[in-house]
Amino acid sequence: MAMHRCACALALLLGVLALAAPALAERADRDKEANVTADHSTLDDLHQVQVLTGHVVMIKGTMRLGGERMEHRQDDEGYQYYVVTAAPNELASFHERRDEVRAGIESTLDGYAERIEYDDRNERVTLFQRALVKRFENGEQRDELSGTRIVYDARKATYDVDGRNPDGSGNRVHMIIAPRTAPAAPGAAVPTPLRKDRQGLAAPADAPAGAH
Repeated sequence: MAMHRCACALALLLGVLALAAPALAERADRDKEANVTADHSTLDDLHQVQVLTGHVVMIKGTMRLGGERMEHRQDDEGYQYYVVTAAPNELASFHERRDEVRAGIESTLDGYAERIEYDDRNERVTLFQRALVKRFENGEQRDELSGTRIVYDARKATYDVDGRNPDGSGNRVHMIIAPRTAPAAPGAAVPTPLRKDRQGLAAPADAPAGAH
């Protein structure tokens, strides 16, 4: 019974968060080419697998993936798949701007984890270990959630969060959901200060230490 109540409570929280952030990933990103930079690259042309290492950054429209190592492959239909891992004691990063649902409100997502997987076919981002996702409106943080694993479905704008690993280790899911009674107004938000990461890309000043 206790487990059932916990599951219901988590489902309710996830539903609230999904309603609070209904915007989808920016549609134009799907049609943009991916630009990747790294210190080293190895290509297996037979299996269509490329491995990049050293300060890897992939930019596709408004979407950005960064980490120490990236494995990239393409299926027979041309869909792309990326697996990004961080250097020891650091975090890989994900950033994306989402389609506008309210005039004058720019919504963005920033995610951090030890490993991040991006599935181009299903428009799904999965973050593993020390996973953290923050949502911003006009540069001001609105929501935050963390867990052992976070799955973000860009098509449905839904989140699935696990606090524990299959072996029972890990922590509980944690969420911060901003009130919706006073939505951010154009020009009224105070942008989060930015700092430069190791690739020279702008990142929120409060991003986890070591994030790319």
